[in-house]
Amino acid sequence: MLGNTVFSKEPLSVLLVDGQNNHAWQQTTPVIKQTLENCGRFKVDVVTTPPKGGDMSRFQPAFSDFDVVVSNYNGQSWSPETRKAFETYIADGGGFVCVHAADNSFSEWVAYNQMIGLGGWGGRSEKDGPYVRWKEDLQRFTRDDSPGKGGSHGKRTPFMVVVRNANHPITRGLPGSFMQHVDELYGKLRGPAENMNILATGFSATETGGTGEHEPLLMTIQFGNGRVFHTTLGHDVEAIKGVAFQVTLQRGTEWAATGEVTLPDVDEQTLTQEQAAVKDPSDPPEQTNTEQTNDVAWETTPNLEGEDWVSIYNGTDLSGWTQKNGTATYRIEEGAIVGKTSQGSPNSFLCSDESYGDFELTFEVKVDNGLNSGVQFRSVSTKEFKNGRVHGPQVEIESAPGESGYLYSEGTSRGWITTEQPIKDAFKNDQWNRYIVRAVGDRLQTWVNGQLIADIADPDSSQKGFFGLQVHGIGNDQGPFEVRWKDIRVRELK
Repeated sequence: MLGNTVFSKEPLSVLLVDGQNNHAWQQTTPVIKQTLENCGRFKVDVVTTPPKGGDMSRFQPAFSDFDVVVSNYNGQSWSPETRKAFETYIADGGGFVCVHAADNSFSEWVAYNQMIGLGGWGGRSEKDGPYVRWKEDLQRFTRDDSPGKGGSHGKRTPFMVVVRNANHPITRGLPGSFMQHVDELYGKLRGPAENMNILATGFSATETGGTGEHEPLLMTIQFGNGRVFHTTLGHDVEAIKGVAFQVTLQRGTEWAATGEVTLPDVDEQTLTQEQAAVKDPSDPPEQTNTEQTNDVAWETTPNLEGEDWVSIYNGTDLSGWTQKNGTATYRIEEGAIVGKTSQGSPNSFLCSDESYGDFELTFEVKVDNGLNSGVQFRSVSTKEFKNGRVHGPQVEIESAPGESGYLYSEGTSRGWITTEQPIKDAFKNDQWNRYIVRAVGDRLQTWVNGQLIADIADPDSSQKGFFGLQVHGIGNDQGPFEVRWKDIRVRELK
């Protein structure tokens, strides 16, 4: 069977690179992201390079912030500094996944060709390395150094994926052979082919314009201490609908990130030899039973007693917290953190230095009438995204009647996560209000003064990040206003 597993462990962080490609990356990137996130094992951030002819020196992703990098990129060279940073990231133990036309990129970049093992086009030829094919009569792979260009494919068609190494974690638990949905079958790839393990091949039939050879489809490569998974599958959205592509991409990405595969086995009734299985990556997961993997009593309000609650504000100073964005001020007064507005400032955030995945959070808050505020959770700030703009889910704080307790996606243009907001009076004006937030996997719950406000599944937000105390921006003719927080505690859920 093909399962969509919801994991109790925190998701692996994926950086998906796009921006230039002779393939329709604007269409394929979203479905690659959906393919990875819908299995419940990954949280994907997308970084887009400048367009062709743009200033590539501005493209400087923080590769080391992620467990694995997935490339949907085929375009002009990155800057020397970015290439060096990427080489160091992989060599020091990072993970990399090369998808389809990404193996057409960077024909002159020696280290990149070592990472992917085999590549095509871009002027590749015998100077770059051999062809590597499976020979059925010899029952082994051969290396062919004869002259010839690198890279070809016939007409798009369904084809059989044949596993050649069933003992690797990526292919262990898969059928021995299965059909891929209509796709390009790459042939004549050339490269260093060093430290490379070919996991599966496909026969490139001459009737469809192919080579008549058993060509590599899935392979792994060791580069320094890093792990690389290279798949030649995934030409377009239709190809990505192939379950064969989805399953092998998910398993290969987990292996590149961790060196193991914990995703479920896939049986012969799902991946068959007769007909290619197809699944729209945008379809919701088949399983959303997070409560079965986390021992969470979803129907009860979290108990605020017990030694497993940890205070993340010491009541005397702002140790463990750092301000991001804006010019609002934060001070300590009578044991509370007091945030004060600054005229003309954008939203300001006092952010926890620690990040959290699955948790229960509680705090008390009091806000001046006329000011709305919020507390970020599982939020992120990176220089690649809007120059450090804090973004992620936020529980709303607002005088009644208002949206207190509902969830907003700060800084992402998604707007309200909770689109239905029937309760407007849970917040008590001019008083301290007790909030509770529970986040486990993609399920989010909130309470204000003991009243359940939100209980939703939100697979599109990040599943790990910091907490942030927001002071909302105000205009030049408004304020000043203040918001106060105290008794900020968290209970991490494993």
